[in-house]
Amino acid sequence: MIKTGIFGGAFNPVHNGHVNLAKEAIEQLKLRRLLIVPTFESPHKSTKLLPFDERAEMCRLAFSGISDKCEVTVSDIEREMGGVSYTINTIRELARRFPGEQFYLLIGGDMLFSFKDWYKYESILKESKVCAVARGGDSFTDMLEFAAEMGRVKVLPTNVVDVSSTEVREKTASGGDISELVPQSVAEYIAEKNLYR
Repeated sequence: MIKTGIFGGAFNPVHNGHVNLAKEAIEQLKLRRLLIVPTFESPHKSTKLLPFDERAEMCRLAFSGISDKCEVTVSDIEREMGGVSYTINTIRELARRFPGEQFYLLIGGDMLFSFKDWYKYESILKESKVCAVARGGDSFTDMLEFAAEMGRVKVLPTNVVDVSSTEVREKTASGGDISELVPQSVAEYIAEKNLYR
């Protein structure tokens, strides 16, 4: 059975923390396929998102060539589905397109603690293997305890790259240097398109 990772998010913009999470998940879970799924319309984010095409292009730049063991693809599935992007709907549509594959939903540690608030979270747990990856400020021990309470959640130990999309947007808006926060290709794209100014 092919192990397929699903890594969704606003990616507004994608940054080195996202790339590191993907690399760690590929290695630790032995993924054969990783689908990067930019949100079309987020049910959670109050921040105005850049247009889908720009966020998807930054993802293509950021995740290009990160693994020679795993096929990494940026998926337009949530734009094709339209409307608010609920994770369970995305998982079910991917299951229809990739029958027989085992899905691993990758989430940051910050998302784990609010996971019970997600739309149909119990169905997500049944229909995929949820894997949480620690981010800066997330206590690995706290995550393990919370995951144990919920059941069916795996916590991946990882070398955390502590950066957030908010930090990248704020630094860009103030004319700061983001070269250590995002892949070089993404920094160049943001500068070329004059994004987040």
